[in-house]
Amino acid sequence: MSTFVFDERALQALKTLQQAGFDSWFVGGCVRDSLLEKPFTDYDIATTATPADCIPLFQKKFELDLKGENFGCVRVNYEDLWLEITTLRKDVNPDGRHTKVTFTTDVAEDAKRRDFTINALYWNEKAIIDFFDGQKDLEQHEVKFIGKANDRVQEDYLRILRFFRFSSVYANELNQEGLKACVDHQEGLRYLSGNRIWSEWSKILFGKNTLRVLQVMETNDIDSTLFGAKISIVNYLAYKGRDALLLTHLLLPSIHIQHLVHRLSLNQSQQEWLESANALLIDHDFRISYLQHGKSAKELVLYWACKYEKNTDEIFAQTFWSIPNPVFLLAGKDLLKLGCQPGPIVGNYLQRAHQWWVENNFSPSHQNCLCYVESLLNK
Repeated sequence: MSTFVFDERALQALKTLQQAGFDSWFVGGCVRDSLLEKPFTDYDIATTATPADCIPLFQKKFELDLKGENFGCVRVNYEDLWLEITTLRKDVNPDGRHTKVTFTTDVAEDAKRRDFTINALYWNEKAIIDFFDGQKDLEQHEVKFIGKANDRVQEDYLRILRFFRFSSVYANELNQEGLKACVDHQEGLRYLSGNRIWSEWSKILFGKNTLRVLQVMETNDIDSTLFGAKISIVNYLAYKGRDALLLTHLLLPSIHIQHLVHRLSLNQSQQEWLESANALLIDHDFRISYLQHGKSAKELVLYWACKYEKNTDEIFAQTFWSIPNPVFLLAGKDLLKLGCQPGPIVGNYLQRAHQWWVENNFSPSHQNCLCYVESLLNK
């Protein structure tokens, strides 16, 4: 594994805290992924400083996000790099969905509350702190709960999904103790909010080991507990896109969109995206989708190909994909200048001209469209 490489802005923020007298470390994903030489953009800093200590250190020069202040978290926009600076904490009376936290100056206590050994790695220029052999587990491609898996899952049932999420990316095989705890306590998933579920579920879907994870979830009925339906492994294998929302719909073909929207607390934009995909017919003209969604329409093609078991080569070979931001420029006033009589007939001619423009892959110019309408008027 590599030596540590961190963004200089993040290092400066860490130094600011240390020079103010607060013990501080990079922690979690940035340390883990730096060890693996994986790209990362999220920086978490654990510190003995409280929000009241942090705010004066950064507020004069940098934008702050204080939404998490009551939980010990201050987000700092350090020269266009967002950093999450959090006071060392310990959990008090977790009940599977919620927990109270109290601040501490003991980094060991902070480490105990984290979920997996590979996420409890702390680094500063003096040393790396690794209480639970996280580096060893990282080298062995194993995702293990800190302490007893059974206890950690019952503290927060979201850890079931996090176990599958991190296993899909970092594990070769699923840790058996962790898996058993997740299976045994899967009923707790029913009580999680849709937002929390979607945040983790969407990150499960494109890991190196996602297929194995989905198979295990399906075999142990975790899919039914989570969504009320079985997932389609066949559709997972057939889908070639990278859209987590569309893949989720394909994985759960028996579920109505409204149920999915409710279960995952999807917003209006996400619902409309699902509905646009669900409305695709087998003979759909993707030029219309390209007009509506731009390059994102390619994901709709891949969804359609999976749903109807179609090949996409012919569709992606069409020339319209190379036209950036096509816009139909003809307007009613143009038709009036050509001598078209005012009234509904103007809209009819515009619609015919638009259809002709689409059928010709958006290539006709404004003048070409005028000539086409003129030919219609002269008939």
